[in-house]
Amino acid sequence: MSELGRLVALFALLSVLSALAASPALGETIDADTSEAEHPWTSLAANDAPEDFHFVIVSDRTGGARPGVFESAIPKVNLLEPAFVVSIGDLIEGYTEDQSQLDREWNEFEGFIKGLEAPFFYVAGNHDMNNAIMAETWRARFGPSYYRFIYKDVLFLVLNSELFGMVSDPQSPVPGPWTQAEQLAFVDETLAEHADARWTIVLLHQPLWDRAGGPGEDWQHVEALLGERDYTIFAGHFHRYVKHVRNDRKFITLATTGGGSSLRGEIYGEFDHVVWITMTADGPRIANLMLDGIRDEDLVTATSRPALRNLGGDFRARGSGRAIRSLPVFNAGTHFEEGVVAFDAVNNGSRAMRVAYQVDAGAHLLYGGEPTPIVVPPSGRQRIELPLRAAEPMPFADIAPGRVLWTLATDATDGEVSVDLASALLPLTKQPLRAGEAPAVDGDLADWPALPFKAIRQGDVASAATASTDISYVFGLREVAGDVYFAARVRDDDIVASSDLGPQIQDSVVLFVDSRPEPERSANVPLFRASRAGHVSRMAVAYMTLTEPAPDSTLDFLAESFAALDWQARRIEGGYTVEAKISGTFLDRQAGEPWRELRLTVAAVDWDAADTNGVGSRIPWHVRGSAGVALHWQPNRFGDAPVAGSGTFVRTSE
Repeated sequence: MSELGRLVALFALLSVLSALAASPALGETIDADTSEAEHPWTSLAANDAPEDFHFVIVSDRTGGARPGVFESAIPKVNLLEPAFVVSIGDLIEGYTEDQSQLDREWNEFEGFIKGLEAPFFYVAGNHDMNNAIMAETWRARFGPSYYRFIYKDVLFLVLNSELFGMVSDPQSPVPGPWTQAEQLAFVDETLAEHADARWTIVLLHQPLWDRAGGPGEDWQHVEALLGERDYTIFAGHFHRYVKHVRNDRKFITLATTGGGSSLRGEIYGEFDHVVWITMTADGPRIANLMLDGIRDEDLVTATSRPALRNLGGDFRARGSGRAIRSLPVFNAGTHFEEGVVAFDAVNNGSRAMRVAYQVDAGAHLLYGGEPTPIVVPPSGRQRIELPLRAAEPMPFADIAPGRVLWTLATDATDGEVSVDLASALLPLTKQPLRAGEAPAVDGDLADWPALPFKAIRQGDVASAATASTDISYVFGLREVAGDVYFAARVRDDDIVASSDLGPQIQDSVVLFVDSRPEPERSANVPLFRASRAGHVSRMAVAYMTLTEPAPDSTLDFLAESFAALDWQARRIEGGYTVEAKISGTFLDRQAGEPWRELRLTVAAVDWDAADTNGVGSRIPWHVRGSAGVALHWQPNRFGDAPVAGSGTFVRTSE
């Protein structure tokens, strides 16, 4: 028997054992010999009341679909034999007005669903419906985008959360054949008509109650209409599990069934699962069934999540928002001999934060201190300095980063919350950016006699290691009258270059050039937050591919950033070259004066041909977890273990 089969059998056995202790009114009596005074059972009342039933909820498949995950869930759901299966949306990647692309994606998804042995109920998510063409496509294929059904006197109310406000434009409902006024009238009418339903299950994509500014007026109206009836609400969208209790009712946001996720585990609410619901006379019993077993509904609660977020274990608390923050410390000279690396331990919580750490100095560094646990009081911070020296003096740019492994803990109402984090350990200097002659930007590197910076190993301790036989590169920089020139030679054993693929899902060299003043330039902010706050659009940005890629509308907000660079790429034996000119006028404008320093983030992204099969023309720009890998020169400033100020260059010309 497979591992999943054993888990299902165990779950069934536990359900029966629980039922044996229940009241005989729950089900019919089990026929057994009762002639003996003693007997090896607790009760003969079977836990199979005629009004009970089971159903399954599947969560987000897309927003960076990981191929094969959702498909693998179908046979596992069949093993459970639910009465039916419901979704909470984001079933296709969408975000397109190309009808042929929509048809391909929906045909693919409906092909998956054909493998189910139970009825399947569709729910619209933002990836399924975010423009009028997608809304009309939904109506043509599936009919209404909000509806209800009833089974064994349980009302299932399916809502279109995009009518409350689109993810891409929260102030506007999705255009198309339905209006929000009609949906709210439908909710009012349905709840009035079925006021005596023994339970109500509400299904929608966006958790409209879980917003920074609080729930909107329309959602508050829905909660008011639900009133005092018994109900439970399920949503998705965030790709992270959390249970809220509102109005003395459960509001549950699910994780993923194949959608984009870092999969860091239960305490983060990041995992692939389906939800197994047993509908009883007392309401739904909820079990989260994952690849490694079954978990109950209290994985992450509304009380433990703030503590988790404060420790830096939440996606909204990385980089400059996490509890352990890298501090910019620059050393003089070109070679490192000894110095310190510094961090701030920041406690924004209401309870003390306990900090313990270990230092893995890596291949080139030696740690000269003794890790000392500390306690940071509420609303406090403490600077932690780690003394380092080099095994032998070496250029700063060649040092392999080490790691600091942190364990952070605090107390919450539900008990202790503890997370493990890693920071990169890397001493820095400000690299001189020398002036020179202007090269021709044509991809021919004959006018670059030296490319002094090399990436032959993964420079980001939070990213997967890459083999130098798969990808490696060297690069150089040059300043000419305020303009900056960049050249790189990439070794790649399997080149993917196609005008049918978006810029982020084919081989490329990616640049972010930041000339803003301090402290913005040295700060570390996750890529999604940096884009929302306008940081990225103030950098010069390029995805330098070997061919003109397919358009990607999700990158339109970077049009000015892209225009700040002119570049060319050229295929060579064993790889390719890129050459770029970054506009000094753009850099001056972002610096607010003639620029003096800039911060360079560089990575070569490596896709192999087999990894792009079925990916589609593009993926959302902020999604991680795809098959392509990025080889970073230094720790990724937008990643999980950034170093403040890494990649800083100083202009040496007058």
